[in-house]
Amino acid sequence: MRLPELFCGFDRVTGEAPVSYPVACLPQAWAAGSVFMLLQGCLGIDIDAMRGCIVVEQPVLPAEIDALMLCDLRLPQGTIDLSLYRRGGNVQASVSRQSGAEHLQIDLRL
Repeated sequence: MRLPELFCGFDRVTGEAPVSYPVACLPQAWAAGSVFMLLQGCLGIDIDAMRGCIVVEQPVLPAEIDALMLCDLRLPQGTIDLSLYRRGGNVQASVSRQSGAEHLQIDLRL
């Protein structure tokens, strides 16, 4: 149940777990961070914690996922939950909870 050292391009068979890379070692810091970079790229999220600004621009969800919730996004200005969900052919985003984040700027560019 650890993050892999790397992600590779082996074909995946329906109903089976991802193929293990035979020579992968213990995960390194960049591997742990890659999950967040993948989320950032797919969801179009840009977070500037020091300025208290979150931008969500043209988010995309994989075909198999109709909804995704990012809980407890913590910034110095406060904490929010961000919900992304498919509506027709588009992905919408909304703030579902905001705590102590009165000065947090959230820009949803859908």
